[in-house]
Amino acid sequence: MLRRISELEAALSRGFLRCRPEKWFPGLSTQWMPVAHAFGCEIAVTDIKPVLAEPPSSDAAFVGVVSGEEMTLVLDADSSSAMLGEALPGTDGFAASVAQEYLMRRLFYSLVTSWTGPEISSVSFRGRLASQPVRTAGSVKVTCSLNTSQVVIWFGLGERMLATLDGLWRRQVQSTARAGAGSSQIRLEVAQLGVPPQMLSDYLKPGTVIDLEVRASDMLTVRAGGKAWMPGRMVNVNGKLGCEIVPGAVAAPSVAEGTTRLSIELGNLPVEGSQIAEFGQVGAVIVTGTPIGQEVVLSINQEPVGRARLCVYEGRFAIEVIP
Repeated sequence: MLRRISELEAALSRGFLRCRPEKWFPGLSTQWMPVAHAFGCEIAVTDIKPVLAEPPSSDAAFVGVVSGEEMTLVLDADSSSAMLGEALPGTDGFAASVAQEYLMRRLFYSLVTSWTGPEISSVSFRGRLASQPVRTAGSVKVTCSLNTSQVVIWFGLGERMLATLDGLWRRQVQSTARAGAGSSQIRLEVAQLGVPPQMLSDYLKPGTVIDLEVRASDMLTVRAGGKAWMPGRMVNVNGKLGCEIVPGAVAAPSVAEGTTRLSIELGNLPVEGSQIAEFGQVGAVIVTGTPIGQEVVLSINQEPVGRARLCVYEGRFAIEVIP
């Protein structure tokens, strides 16, 4: 069973979900050094993760407005207690509520002043979230260590904020990659065979069954420009075949000299040269127009020469050539 991924997750997998938000807030930590010193705390960020989940429901939820769009700053119950316990031990009730709001207000405005992205037209801090929920399109989950305690802060983002981070990261990835001209083909390869030229017609004859001699799994070789490029894993994107780029070395076995390389492919996707770097990120999802099924394409030199049905035989992939 292939892992299911939503179309939205696939669309954001090369931008927002891969981005490093801290890149656009370079002076944030400096602004918190005096606060940490005043409270006698050691503060360190241990993890920053963009996610599509909404912030958890919490009494420690606050709202700010950036360029007319609301965002939330949320602490779960454990993090709320840990923050007050480390920064203001012994404080409770109304005093604790005021202190917590001060810290979150300061965090909000320090984010705004350290932001180096597109210009912000207006900002305001509305305070603690009332009963009316704020609609968020995604979140940035920040995990910090506060002395010996762990504090998790969720930043709930609206659609425009999320789209801004998505676009910024894509442009940054493209700008730091080698310039690519024209378009290319990304191909999802299950296996390859070295076929003697005189036997090609036999291999491509309908009804022929061929043991591919590779273990049946959801792993693929992603090829770009005719070369093995990245390892990938098959995923289901709303019924369409997709491939998630995974870490590790790409398998690029050669075929025997004097044979023709026959590629068994599940799908392909034309991309612009400037987008190749986006798809090369671990976690990026390539979505083809191919419905999930058993049919594969047989190709030679990136040209289709036949079709086949993908099967499993004794734990290995095999194909049956079809008309």
